[in-house]
Amino acid sequence: MNGTVIFGIIALFFILSGLTNFISDLQDEVDQPSTYSSKNIQSKDENYYSENVVGEKTILLNGLQESKKKELWANSSLRTEMMEFFPDFSLMHEFVEERMVDDSSFKKKLLEKIDVTEEQYISGVLSGQRAKATLSTY
Repeated sequence: MNGTVIFGIIALFFILSGLTNFISDLQDEVDQPSTYSSKNIQSKDENYYSENVVGEKTILLNGLQESKKKELWANSSLRTEMMEFFPDFSLMHEFVEERMVDDSSFKKKLLEKIDVTEEQYISGVLSGQRAKATLSTY
């Protein structure tokens, strides 16, 4: 009897773990914009991009309204590229410093968001998924 109960608890644990991973994977798919819509938006916004001296794409946000900056960043392939560095927050920070040109507080606020998220992630306040979501929604 005890063996059956223990086996049932272990089986239940594995089923719930698998379900949790499945739901997380679905949430990741929902969080990422579709390739078609992303390319369509970016083609309209090519004027806001340039290449730096080493041939890397940079986003140019100088002189734009805050709402336009947020829209461009949210739909940018650079945001997706930055998120690939997760959980290496120092690389994410460096990426924004080097690949975003901004003369206002937008860039500064994003860098602060990365720092705060890092602190919360390291302290255990945010899980990996929550930290990614927090950074992705800026």
